[in-house]
Amino acid sequence: MAIEINSSGFEQAQVLLSDIIFKLKSDKKSESDLQKLKLLQARHNNPEFEMEIAELICGDNNSFPYRSSFFLTKFFKDLGLQFEHDGSTRRFWVRDTLLLLNIHDLSLVFRKGLFNKRDFRKYTKEQKLDFDTEYQKAIKEFKEILNDSLHIDDGMDLSYLLDLNVNVELLFDRKTKTNDQELDSLINEAKDRFFIPKDKQIALEKLWDAFERIKTYFDSNKKKSSSELVSIASDGFNFEFIENEFKLLTKIGNDYRIRHHETNKIEVSKSKHIDYLFFRMLSLIDLCIKSINEK
Repeated sequence: MAIEINSSGFEQAQVLLSDIIFKLKSDKKSESDLQKLKLLQARHNNPEFEMEIAELICGDNNSFPYRSSFFLTKFFKDLGLQFEHDGSTRRFWVRDTLLLLNIHDLSLVFRKGLFNKRDFRKYTKEQKLDFDTEYQKAIKEFKEILNDSLHIDDGMDLSYLLDLNVNVELLFDRKTKTNDQELDSLINEAKDRFFIPKDKQIALEKLWDAFERIKTYFDSNKKKSSSELVSIASDGFNFEFIENEFKLLTKIGNDYRIRHHETNKIEVSKSKHIDYLFFRMLSLIDLCIKSINEK
């Protein structure tokens, strides 16, 4: 009597065993091992992980380059993984292929395959799209899949449901309306550019321009208008505190290379400092706009 042996089942079992051994022997002080452990956790938490990644590799969305049968085979062979598409449905074939990869090979797929800049440059050139924008969009989509997989069993964060995440609300609230269209345009452009790493400095400049603009919201006399703005923004709070915030952020804009670019201005070069200044200013402008709308 002939017995059929499911070779793919054995191979998947080998992958599972390999991943378990790696988890037991991994070096918690090694950055590379910690990265792989994170991927391993995402893989084990989310039964659909390989399918979701397969759709990215196939380009069955608007964020990653589309890959036909030929280019799917090339994708894996370029990584030294000898798999050849058999003509079956692309995303299912890629999913099944990913299931045969241990965590070391899966990590290789992400590091050198999924985000291959050569593929993205060719794709964006053919589609007449901006490379940086599309590349960052792809990274964001992958991060969302990874984050959802890592926290798939977490309960819903009530701060998100109740709109208490300040940074998210400030960045994604597109309904900010004032009677000054130029002011609205500066704020929206700052928010949009903030998502593009190479444009973060410009985002900061646009936000400071919006700050100078909002100071004249009530009167062309900036000093008089600013005083009124501080007054309504500090209503029920502390006038001196808000006034000092206005003065300090004005001084930062003048002393650092934000609004002025003379050689004696201090450069803000690190992303973490740009982020800090961006959200500090955005918070103050948001307070002013809310106060204007209430008035």
